[in-house]
Amino acid sequence: MMLSSNWPTISAIQRTNAVLIAITSALLGIWYSPQAALGCVLGGAVVMANLFALAIIGRLALAVASGGTSSAAKFGTLAIPLKLFVVIGLIYLAFTRVHIDGLGFGFGVLTQMTAIIIETARTSLRGRRSGAASGENA
Repeated sequence: MMLSSNWPTISAIQRTNAVLIAITSALLGIWYSPQAALGCVLGGAVVMANLFALAIIGRLALAVASGGTSSAAKFGTLAIPLKLFVVIGLIYLAFTRVHIDGLGFGFGVLTQMTAIIIETARTSLRGRRSGAASGENA
């Protein structure tokens, strides 16, 4: 069995995540509460912004590390955990100060993992189809 060399792109994951956030928040708004729908949108926005920031910081860290300056490479390595602490701090403030709905926020956060699974499956199936069309054993 050959694995596809194609990987899902960040932009494809983000697009799928935006659609899942819209669907999930609409369903929560209809069947549960408007506060849960708002929490879902907020949770989804947090993970989308987190993935976007992680992609930028990761690209910068790799670019700096390949350049050879050790102090900048150390900063790039520290930026990722620092970003994590900032995101956790902002989420903590949102829960304690604004009192967002935890259930909706959790559903919004879970849309990211669902989007990754959907895009990985889509990319894998696309790779199998192109491999089978070119005559390879899939």
